[in-house]
Amino acid sequence: MKTHVSRFAIEWAHCDAAGIVFYPYFYTWFDQGTERLFKANGLGYDDLKREFGVGGMPLLETGATYKNACKLGDEVELSSWVDEWAAKTFVVAHRLNHADGRPALEGFERRVWVIPDASSPKGMRAIPVAEQAIARFID
Repeated sequence: MKTHVSRFAIEWAHCDAAGIVFYPYFYTWFDQGTERLFKANGLGYDDLKREFGVGGMPLLETGATYKNACKLGDEVELSSWVDEWAAKTFVVAHRLNHADGRPALEGFERRVWVIPDASSPKGMRAIPVAEQAIARFID
């Protein structure tokens, strides 16, 4: 599976009063990692809509396991990849490491492939993930 890697530094705005990352930022970075992974494989949100009619990839479940705290000024590397494809859903795995290789955390997002549907109470409905899209993530 193809992996997208982002490198960045922990900034003041990411931290709580103790100087460690406030946990919601990890979920922001997961979301950014997913978007960048899809975009790197030719499936940015505009591409998804144009090619497959997909109106989004809403979250169904998320989680993280914390290993070593991230602190102000730390350099980190976020790796993101699709770990599992199912009929209408997929799991994006994320691994955040410190620049020295120490693991910071591992996380995941379970998402669903949806199209707009005005007749649905939620305004959208799940559809099968297109095989042509899945093929873009295989080495």
